[in-house]
Amino acid sequence: MRKRLMSVSKLPPMLSISHENGTLEIKLKPNPKAKRLILRLDTRTGQPVATIPPGLSLARIESFLGDQVDWLLSRTEQRPSAVPFVAGAEIPVRDIAHKLVHVGQSRGTVRQLIEGESHSLLISGEENHMPRRVTDWLKKQARSDLQIAVDHHADALSVKPAAIRIKDTTSRWGSCSSNRILSFSWRIIFAPPSVLDYLAAHEVAHLREMNHSSRFWALVEETCPHFEEARVWLKEEGRYLHRFGSE
Repeated sequence: MRKRLMSVSKLPPMLSISHENGTLEIKLKPNPKAKRLILRLDTRTGQPVATIPPGLSLARIESFLGDQVDWLLSRTEQRPSAVPFVAGAEIPVRDIAHKLVHVGQSRGTVRQLIEGESHSLLISGEENHMPRRVTDWLKKQARSDLQIAVDHHADALSVKPAAIRIKDTTSRWGSCSSNRILSFSWRIIFAPPSVLDYLAAHEVAHLREMNHSSRFWALVEETCPHFEEARVWLKEEGRYLHRFGSE
């Protein structure tokens, strides 16, 4: 009998795959432009997500996902737990651990406190507003640091971006559009300052070279000699930065 094919628009939103210790819930993400079936963990939530190209039977999808159970369990076990922005949580700011401390219900503010080697963020206002207040504060810190870094590298290369935008992307840390707008993920504020500096240098260099040619990398190295080390750090550690602020 010929296997029934399903269009990507008619797939169920989730598939449950049973294993000896329970069940894995896998989100199906149809993509008519996809060339092959791809399985990954969502960088923020850890949810397994399967990108589905058109023309696959549901049986083929279930078979593929069933074969990946061991890989999924291994990756799930290795993935660090999410760290929500709540009282008592510890998050990195410029790669330095900061404890989140709720300090009452007065006017909502976030204040950085450094006592010796101990770093804290003191968050006032109602406690249920902590996640938003911490996120807003981190975005401001990221914008400030990125503005300074971008200005430095832009001056060195004699270029000028049209604008800087702060976003919360998962697929890329930065981008440079054809209209010279530089966009960055605010989560880079969790990383070491040298990594943020490299990211700024990378996107500024695109204002001269909209490619990744040898000329482009020469420009990056010209203003950011440590770029290789920072580039490796972001490739290996960057995905873990999405766990901060997740529920």
